[in-house]
Amino acid sequence: MVLCVACACALSETAGAQGALGSAGSSRIEASVRVSQARAAIRRGDELEAVRLLRESIRLNATPEALRDLATILERRNERRAAAETWTRLAGLGRSASERTQAAERAELLRRTPSMLRVWVLPTDASRRARVWFDRDVPRNVPVGGAEAVVEGGPHRVRVESPGYEPFEVMVGTAYGEAREVVARMQRVGERADGGAAVDASGDR
Repeated sequence: MVLCVACACALSETAGAQGALGSAGSSRIEASVRVSQARAAIRRGDELEAVRLLRESIRLNATPEALRDLATILERRNERRAAAETWTRLAGLGRSASERTQAAERAELLRRTPSMLRVWVLPTDASRRARVWFDRDVPRNVPVGGAEAVVEGGPHRVRVESPGYEPFEVMVGTAYGEAREVVARMQRVGERADGGAAVDASGDR
């Protein structure tokens, strides 16, 4: 009787394991179907549907093929941040060292995409005679639209000077081609500082 109970337990455990494997296998099949459907959508020119299907596939079973297809589409659509995140995932799941390396390099290249960095100077009196430095570039005046520069993704030093005002300096990070704005609130010499910089990730003022 004891032996029968043991056999029953073993059979139950085996059945459970088979069920789990069956579920995983089913997810892999569904994921593969989604990839095929996504590629068909790409051929039709329906990239939004392809993105949806590929994300479903990755949720079911993240494969290098699905990640590569998704990253490529997102990059083509200029969704650089999302594309870089997908390339980064592929860098950890690629089937070969070269595939992983190339994915990591692609993610870094997207991160370093040049961005527009714009500086506004307040108050107006300070802006009229202000000069702005971007990193080690030559200083420039502040026109009505604000001083701006195209910079590679990464940290950048912004310095503003205006006669009668304390110098203003801040480090600003840029990435993925996303525009950044800095509002330099200048303080007259001898006045107590009350704020400093406001950095905005939006593209336009």
